[in-house]
Amino acid sequence: MADEDPVNRDASPMNDEGLIPVAGADGWFYRPFRRDEASGDHEITLVREEDGEETTFTLPSFVERGDELAEISLLVIRARERWRDLKGVGG
Repeated sequence: MADEDPVNRDASPMNDEGLIPVAGADGWFYRPFRRDEASGDHEITLVREEDGEETTFTLPSFVERGDELAEISLLVIRARERWRDLKGVGG
C-alpha cells in the first residue's frame, strides 16, 4: 500500500504490558480504559510503576478530550501522592 507509513505504523505509546505513560507524571501509567455502556462514563485506572499502586476514578461521558483527561489525571496523581506522603508522616 503506497499510503502506508512504515515508520509510524507501529508507533504507539503503549508498552508491552498494555500501559500508556501519563505525560507529566514520571512512573505513572494508564491501564486500558473501561466504559460503562449504560451511562457512557469512563473508568480510568492509573498505576504507579514503582510499587504497582493503583487508583481508579470515573469521568462523565462528556469528558472525552485527551488534554482534559491528562489534566484531571495529573490532579488525581498529585492528590494521591500528597495523601501517601501525609499518611506516611502521621503513621
